[in-house]
Amino acid sequence: MKLKNLLFASFLLTSLCSCNRYYYKPNGINTPLFTGGGQAHLNLDGSFGNPKNGKTTEGNTYFFDVQGSVSPINHLALIANYSTYKYRALNPDDASGHVDASAHLLEGGIGGYYASQGRKVQLVTDLFAGYGGGPVRSDINMDARRFFIQPGIGMHSPWVDAAFNLRFSILNFSNFNANGRSDDYLISQKLIDSRGRRIDQTTYTFAEPGITIRAGYKFAKVQFQMVLANEISQVAWNYNAARFTAGIYFSLEEAWKN
Repeated sequence: MKLKNLLFASFLLTSLCSCNRYYYKPNGINTPLFTGGGQAHLNLDGSFGNPKNGKTTEGNTYFFDVQGSVSPINHLALIANYSTYKYRALNPDDASGHVDASAHLLEGGIGGYYASQGRKVQLVTDLFAGYGGGPVRSDINMDARRFFIQPGIGMHSPWVDAAFNLRFSILNFSNFNANGRSDDYLISQKLIDSRGRRIDQTTYTFAEPGITIRAGYKFAKVQFQMVLANEISQVAWNYNAARFTAGIYFSLEEAWKN
């Protein structure tokens, strides 16, 4: 599939899957494409949407990511991510579960990378592993915890960066609070599955491919990223399978040189 068709498909998928609040959405993938020690990068991105059910706008969604990374020595890297999500229902309905929602995720990771020795264009392969968590607040409240492993390959140049990552995420929930809602309601929202297991009594696994494109010059580039979430384990409850964001990526070591 051509890149433009893939991006269109991801936008369509995001629109179709964003019709209500949900309990998981893949955050942005931190892909620094380091080429040597002493480098530090910062990314700020986000998105905004008006999900619709037919012709009716149900609410507004907001996403925001802050991603930092540093390579203190050659081949070693540290990453940190903060992501936030908010859904604001225009006509809340407690009985159906159409309510406001918010979530926050803070995580850190460590990994290694190898960069080819090109003069202008360098091929980079890397591997990161990390852990983090944060609260989910909606019709029910709980805390999410996630472990991830993230291999990737990409190309870095002064003008354009491109990367592909395949992140594997292992997700679980704790501190479940039904906010006084009955078991019948939890079953209707698929928070209790057909086996009688509540959402916080099972571990869930996702494969999350991501494509990142950056364009600019040296220390500042515009970044576009698409991340998809594909369930490996069975997931009964509502999650969003796509995330598309745009933002600004800074290579701080290049800025310090100027």
